[in-house]
Amino acid sequence: MLKYKKLSKKLLEICAKKNMKLLTAESCTGGLLSANITGIAGSSDIFSYGFICYSDESKMKFLNVKNETLNTYGAVSYETVKQMLEGLCFQARSKTLTIAISGVAGPKRSEFKPVGLVFIGVKVSSSNSEVIAELNFGNIERNRIQQKSVHEALKMSLDIMRES
Repeated sequence: MLKYKKLSKKLLEICAKKNMKLLTAESCTGGLLSANITGIAGSSDIFSYGFICYSDESKMKFLNVKNETLNTYGAVSYETVKQMLEGLCFQARSKTLTIAISGVAGPKRSEFKPVGLVFIGVKVSSSNSEVIAELNFGNIERNRIQQKSVHEALKMSLDIMRES
């Protein structure tokens, strides 16, 4: 957790300067991103809430991901992460940074997708600023895939915040 403390702290500082809130939706990281962010003192001023949407059912229920999207592209897809971001933005009450992650942490492949395939999306609710990345960390240890996903999500978030 200390590994990402600097990135999490910097992200919270930038959000505070821009008077923005933060929402997350995590699947394969199981709350690790939210835990890193909320591990920083003062994060409650910025971090509103996060969802751990591990199942397709939860993605549909809490983020309005369409069943058709999940059936056509799978939970681990660009299209699903895009809808996860849209679901978070729909809930935003003010200018908000939203982060969504879905992937295959392993040890077994899922939906015919390889272990290590992760989609990470970052969007600012009140603008067109949106980035969705497809990453393949390879068939490495489950926890390492989760950690690398959190690291990339924080870096992508910092990049989009610098631009917005």
